[in-house]
Amino acid sequence: MTTPSNILATNLKDAYRVCDVVPLQDLELERYYVDLSKTRKTDAIDSITLILDDQKSGDFVTILFTGHRGSGKSTELRLIQKRWQDEYQVIYVDASSETDINDAEYTDIYLIVIKWVEFELRKQGLKFDAELLSNFEEWFKEVTNETVESVDKSISVEGEVTLNAEVPFVGVVPPFLAKLVLKLLGQVKASHQGKKTVRQTLLKDVERLKTDINLLLDDGLKKWQKKFPKCKDFLIIFDNLDRCPPPVANHLFFDYASQLKDLHCSIVYTVPISAVYSPKGVSAAFPNYHIIPMINIYNYDPLDRSGKEPEYNAKGLDAVASLIEKRIDIDAIFESRQCVLELAKYSGGHVRQMMQIVRGAIQNARTSRRDKVNDENVTYAINQQQFTMERMIPNEHYPVLVKVYLEKNVPRDEVGQLMLSNISVLEYNGLERWNYLNPVVIRSRLFKRALEDYLAKNP
Repeated sequence: MTTPSNILATNLKDAYRVCDVVPLQDLELERYYVDLSKTRKTDAIDSITLILDDQKSGDFVTILFTGHRGSGKSTELRLIQKRWQDEYQVIYVDASSETDINDAEYTDIYLIVIKWVEFELRKQGLKFDAELLSNFEEWFKEVTNETVESVDKSISVEGEVTLNAEVPFVGVVPPFLAKLVLKLLGQVKASHQGKKTVRQTLLKDVERLKTDINLLLDDGLKKWQKKFPKCKDFLIIFDNLDRCPPPVANHLFFDYASQLKDLHCSIVYTVPISAVYSPKGVSAAFPNYHIIPMINIYNYDPLDRSGKEPEYNAKGLDAVASLIEKRIDIDAIFESRQCVLELAKYSGGHVRQMMQIVRGAIQNARTSRRDKVNDENVTYAINQQQFTMERMIPNEHYPVLVKVYLEKNVPRDEVGQLMLSNISVLEYNGLERWNYLNPVVIRSRLFKRALEDYLAKNP
């Protein structure tokens, strides 16, 4: 499906704007979305769809969704949200706005889930069972040494307004639980000491915390299904958890995997791609994990052990180019389509990187007072992306990057996880799963020097 020509950007200013790197949603999702599953060589989204379709009411599933940061996961999650909004009460959560993802704990997840489920119920004029809620609140008061008065005093005016103003009608008063959870999550985000205190407090009786939350989730689902009989379950989508550092991801998804699966609702967690490369083996704890790989812009033969660079795949490059062609009039913005294909080659099939270098080329054309993007602007944008990558890569990574370049495989260790996290190494699918360097790394002088050194020692 093509975008009508009358809404394509036809000048550099508009082209720069519509190539923003933010995930697609709402009208932009309908207008700009491109199905890349065939060129990614993956059925991840279809697999998740089948899992959700097969679910029966009362069955809860935990799904891990992974891929490189910027690979398009958030856009795909928005599509899942839209696809299943009639059969699930889908709650999309931006984890980075709810907790400190650089130091996240599973107890944070528990608080976030009950916060949002209570809020969704309240929006529909529904309430948790009074006795269950009272029992939980009394226990919560006891373990946290909080009272209604202390919570009311500590919640900021802004927080209190948000707590009430989001409900589109008057007369539904937020329960004490909602206010206390808001305060605790605020402390988790605000300071190291506040975070430490909250977590230590909850861990004193975490089984009670989990049990009471699950009782409320069960009750909430019954109330919801009474009003919306076709709804199977609450489906919580935790986006942007993939931004957490590898050590935090390992802690969450390996050390506390069972706790993340114990809540009585269906959950999709985004996780860093580095986690699935852990020697601990993510599939043991989460059999339902699904990877969004790069758009496959190469013709790679897994039997080829020559170490040569693979040739480009025309369909893959066209797929990357289609991301831009959905948004802008190529003839009006670029001197030739070849400029777009050159940018596609240096995107590595990475969606965000493609958008970044396209915007870089457009911006350089604007500062050069040109009407169209030419080869010089393209080279400038690729150079800038290369320089950005060089600033992120530690010198000691280059010998390892040389081996990845030659062997098409990343090591399953801390260095390998870091290289996947900073996208100096990318994952592709095809006849086999394989890894390759970000193309802007290959053109780096530092990498070329490391490759020369390796070949000199290993003729």
